[in-house]
Amino acid sequence: MKRFAFDSPQEAISALAEPLTPVAIENDCRNLLGRVLACPIHADRDHPAADVSAMDGYALAMRSPAKSGELHCNDEIPVTGESVPGSPPPDFTDFGVIRIFTGGMVPAGCDRVIQREYTIETPGSKSPPHGTIRWRAEAKLTRPAANIRGRGENLAEGEQALPPGVVVRSPQVATIASFGIEKADVYRCVRLAIITTGDELDEMDSSDSDPLPPWKIRNSNAHALRALVLTRPYVEPPTMLHAPDQPDKLQQIVADAVANHDIVLLTGGVSMGDHDYVPKVVSAIGAETIFHKLPLRPGKPILGAIASDAETHASKPIIGLPGNPVSATMGAVRFALP
Repeated sequence: MKRFAFDSPQEAISALAEPLTPVAIENDCRNLLGRVLACPIHADRDHPAADVSAMDGYALAMRSPAKSGELHCNDEIPVTGESVPGSPPPDFTDFGVIRIFTGGMVPAGCDRVIQREYTIETPGSKSPPHGTIRWRAEAKLTRPAANIRGRGENLAEGEQALPPGVVVRSPQVATIASFGIEKADVYRCVRLAIITTGDELDEMDSSDSDPLPPWKIRNSNAHALRALVLTRPYVEPPTMLHAPDQPDKLQQIVADAVANHDIVLLTGGVSMGDHDYVPKVVSAIGAETIFHKLPLRPGKPILGAIASDAETHASKPIIGLPGNPVSATMGAVRFALP
């Protein structure tokens, strides 16, 4: 007979998550930060959309003044145009070069860009189509496509840029905006209840000036788990509840929490003691226990169950965490708040 229902915590997590169906909603791209994508994001065009220069310099082709395969520092090369970001490129002619800036489109016919620092510019070269440049002695002929970011080099049109399930942070916001996406489907924020249990817990009432008796402990789990949840922007601020070591009251609190939330976390009362009522209460409200005790430390007594919503029949996980603060926090991070 197996000692544990699952051989590893990951198997238990997968079994607990299997019946869950997250709810997707459409959201404005300006309000996606911290949300979880429910749909893939695809490129609406090639990225970059054209061949662009990766640095300031001069665009040319091998059939231009460098056609011999070398750069001759005595050559006076006419600057016939200028390409700047945000404007279409000028026409390119074989007998000159195009002054180009980082992000500027590479004119058709040019096959490479040579850095500006390898040139000697005449004053007129800064006002194309006038002026000339000469190559510095240390200038080297670059390979084809050198210093050019090719069209579609990052992504081709229609290619997936972001998969579903990604938490949207600043880099993802930039990606979504760069492809002109105004709205995207994300999963609705999770509604979560945290229920601490135990008569030994003190709620730290500031109006009570009496010293804490030695048979009481302060309810640090409530504060720690709430703080942990608040670091997850895809979870709503949690509902905080406390249940005494009374089965009837605990059952009512758990049942109400399940009815009004997507996930319920409990701390304490999950082991094998006479006053550990959580496993029995979970069964009493009709939830199916998926696992109780797993091969991990800390947190071995952890409980995972699935309850069914009375109206929508949606599956809702119930996770019973040990009362030990380290075990409770580790269990919440691993099982409830990935």
